[in-house]
Amino acid sequence: MKIGIIGGGAIGLLLAAYLSDEYEVTVYTRRSLQAQRLMREGLRLVKRGETKCISLQAMPFTKADISDDLVFVTVKQYDVAEIINRQNQFDRAETVVFLQNGMGHVKRLSSLTKKNVIVGTVEHGALKHDDHTVEHTGIGKIVLARLYGAFGQAANLAKKNIPDFPFEIANDWESVLVKKLIVNAVINPLTALLRVKNGELLKVKPYYEMMALLFSELKQVLPMEDEQAAWDHIVNVCEKTADNYSSMFMDISQQRKTEIDAILGYVLEKGKELGVPLPLSQFLFAAIKGMEERGAEHG
Repeated sequence: MKIGIIGGGAIGLLLAAYLSDEYEVTVYTRRSLQAQRLMREGLRLVKRGETKCISLQAMPFTKADISDDLVFVTVKQYDVAEIINRQNQFDRAETVVFLQNGMGHVKRLSSLTKKNVIVGTVEHGALKHDDHTVEHTGIGKIVLARLYGAFGQAANLAKKNIPDFPFEIANDWESVLVKKLIVNAVINPLTALLRVKNGELLKVKPYYEMMALLFSELKQVLPMEDEQAAWDHIVNVCEKTADNYSSMFMDISQQRKTEIDAILGYVLEKGKELGVPLPLSQFLFAAIKGMEERGAEHG
């Protein structure tokens, strides 16, 4: 099976590293220089202090005519629109998997109803060191759920037992995305604002209280079948990724645009629809947007 991965960020490179052992993988990058480096020097996977070098194909997305059996879209939420606008480039791909934080991208995928469209969440920790080096900082899983059509070739990944990189199939796409959204909405903005690793939210009592207050607000507008299980999941993610910095922390640190619009922005829209005031979410949203603007001015 041929697999295409659109996006050369941390998650895209991590996927490429693990899937290359079993499949023919091509990474489609934003920049030509990254594609050239991946082709010339290979992809390096750092895990538990060891480095593995992997050979794969790479090319710029804008020049690609994608015909892979299965395509993963791993770009940030705010770049999904650009990918959808160029969908003719992956017209021959039957199954496309979108791995983004938040839920704002789902509406945009309605133009792809003739394909097998899968949405999913990533529970791994990954850190991109440079254009061809990614570190696996936390082992988790990837959960996939069907949005349109069938699972297609994506179902084969769940049957494969890839060490340290399992795939799981779920029935309800909304519950899968909401579960991840709740985690992102609590952990990401708080760690970015407080400038701490994920584990500090559990260690420092006032930070823990901030988490609990924010969660109490979120559960007013996001569907949760089991509120205690949802809270326990947040705590579990903090424990498993205690030494990691959240993606939003990293984006702010490197003066990049964050996914706050897709995460808390979506939550605030739900609050508006339901007529529920969300002062903590509004405060955090404004704080992160301000940090983004300040970073853009000094970037």
